[in-house]
Amino acid sequence: MAVLWSAPALGAFEIPPFVFDGPGDSRIRISASNQTRGEFVDWWKTDPAGDAPNSSYNFPANRFKLGVAFEMDRLEVFAQFQHSLLAALPAPGGPGPGGVYYANTARRFQQSPSLRNGWARVRGWGALDGFSIMGGRMPYLGGLQAPARNPALQTLLERRIGQRLIGPFEYTMVGRSFDGGKVAWQNDHLNVTGFGFVPTQGGFEIDANPNIRAIHVGGASLNIRDAETNPNTLGRLFWYRYRDGRDIVVFDNRPLREREASRGEKIVVTTLGANVVHVQPIGPGRADVLAWGVGQWGEWQQQDHKAWAFTAEVGYALPDVWGEPWLRTGITRGSGDADPDDDRHTTFFQMLPTARVYAQTPFYNMMNNQDVFVEVFLTPHPTLALRSDLHWLRVNDGADFAYFGGGATSDTFFGYGGVPAGGRYELAYLVDFSILWTPTRNVTLHAYYGHGFGQGIVAANFLTRNLDYAFVELILRL
Repeated sequence: MAVLWSAPALGAFEIPPFVFDGPGDSRIRISASNQTRGEFVDWWKTDPAGDAPNSSYNFPANRFKLGVAFEMDRLEVFAQFQHSLLAALPAPGGPGPGGVYYANTARRFQQSPSLRNGWARVRGWGALDGFSIMGGRMPYLGGLQAPARNPALQTLLERRIGQRLIGPFEYTMVGRSFDGGKVAWQNDHLNVTGFGFVPTQGGFEIDANPNIRAIHVGGASLNIRDAETNPNTLGRLFWYRYRDGRDIVVFDNRPLREREASRGEKIVVTTLGANVVHVQPIGPGRADVLAWGVGQWGEWQQQDHKAWAFTAEVGYALPDVWGEPWLRTGITRGSGDADPDDDRHTTFFQMLPTARVYAQTPFYNMMNNQDVFVEVFLTPHPTLALRSDLHWLRVNDGADFAYFGGGATSDTFFGYGGVPAGGRYELAYLVDFSILWTPTRNVTLHAYYGHGFGQGIVAANFLTRNLDYAFVELILRL
């Protein structure tokens, strides 16, 4: 017997936020969520038999979070416990997300508790009104320090600007946090934020409690907000400094013997960048333009580091048409390294991102990559969001690697890998689809499917050219 629940029917079961009065004028808020996911992987194969279980596999995962927030006047304190569990991970050497979990922690069944959040924030008053200071263990989503008032601008910030270089890696069932502090000042027109952090382990490493003490990242940003006098535009100037002194072998396009000889020498990368986003009513709909770009310099062990990356995008939406169709297209490029034998490293370094925001089937990232894409969003109902993307993926330098990964996950795992381009440039075409259904604030159902059509680089490194990746997840929250 099948039972269909309509969105209004489910809405009748919505549970309101669990908030109650505490001592004095304080408020206490309890939050909880449980995320259950099944991932289905049929990656490009390396085994001559063509059906090796380490290339085709499925695995379940679960993540539970429980948080307590305390708010009083201008003080806010938040602590959050997390428990992550993964099962039936593929055998050693498996490609794809399950294989990376196994590479970090060599067990097919993994589980671990962690402190995901533990921070306090104080907001200023009087002459210090607009200031805030925050310290402890926290998430940090680069590019999202000044929320937009315009909903279309906020959507673009979240989908196409935020977390490109620094993010909590929330796609994985572990994620990462940051230990340190940040200070901010904001008014109606501007937001200025500065921070200094040590990242925790996590991402594809199941033990997210320790931090990675040899990595330090800090920076500052000046955010121009979409004020009443300028409601359709926002911008940002930002500066980041990343230092990695871990005693590990770094992954890049130098010969292995050179990388092993440089083991333990530090990486110091400075990134200077800017972005601007604008939306404009035109005709029956709304147009948008977006630009983001960075330059990098510093030390890459024994090499000088100089690199760059940019993205340019345009879109057009019809909010008054059924489904609110929103079509977007653009190009993202990150520099590569044309000569592995010289004294310069010119591959763009993505630092500590949430890479899957921009690579939903995560076999690529922004490093030595060119991504020309078309995407369409549909919202046929307030509770339902549909998305489909088409990506044409190439490398910028054929003497470099086609990279994947989302940054450091532990003291011993560099966080990036790749396959050699071998003088080739074409990586793959990717088409994907996703559906996000939120019938109430307590329930979200998310499904995703991506198919990769491998091209020259894939053909040179794998025995098959077709890749399939999918997941289905249910998130319940208070």
